[in-house]
Amino acid sequence: TEIEEAFTLSAALVENLTLHRTAAISAELLNRPDIALAALVHTLAAQVLLNSASGNTCLEIFATSKSLRGVEGTKAFDATTSAGENWGNRIPGTRDALWTWCLEQDQQVLLDLLAFCMARTVNAVRAKTDSPDDPRFAYADRLAATLKLDMATWFTPTAENYFARVSKTGILEALKETKGDIAPAWTKAKKGDLAAIAERQLAETGWLPALLRKAA
Repeated sequence: TEIEEAFTLSAALVENLTLHRTAAISAELLNRPDIALAALVHTLAAQVLLNSASGNTCLEIFATSKSLRGVEGTKAFDATTSAGENWGNRIPGTRDALWTWCLEQDQQVLLDLLAFCMARTVNAVRAKTDSPDDPRFAYADRLAATLKLDMATWFTPTAENYFARVSKTGILEALKETKGDIAPAWTKAKKGDLAAIAERQLAETGWLPALLRKAA
């Protein structure tokens, strides 16, 4: 018996058939929020914790961990790093095993891991080349407001992280804003000394640079 020659599908037909499948998967997922949550967490955690490439999933959700280099030793850095270490110890080390793990977890565990992954993707840093009008910063403002963020909980201005990095005028304005009056000796002090004075005078007052204050 003559063996029929195997046929192949055209690229256009393959594209169309897989489009049908994509639509069907999407429609099924509408009714399974539990699986949707697990798939979302798996996709994010694989990228954030396992350094898996974003292309290794059919979900077009791309997560990039924001580097926190430059704020080592701060309260926020330590909290985030500690959380990452804890999750790294809890989840399996491969994408396939992580998929099974996610499907087995309670919803609260998935939500907690989702919060961590989302937290690691936050990028509200304004670099020199960024425009202050970039929509990214407006989004960051909305997120901070929703979280009721109070930077005084996370940042205390010191000579090292702020006062020594601004002009004497900036230091004196901070002192005047908080103290009301400027001591004559302060205006005559060298900048390094004035920065140290400001650190001591403004400690525990809750004063923050305008850029870090709550939006009105």
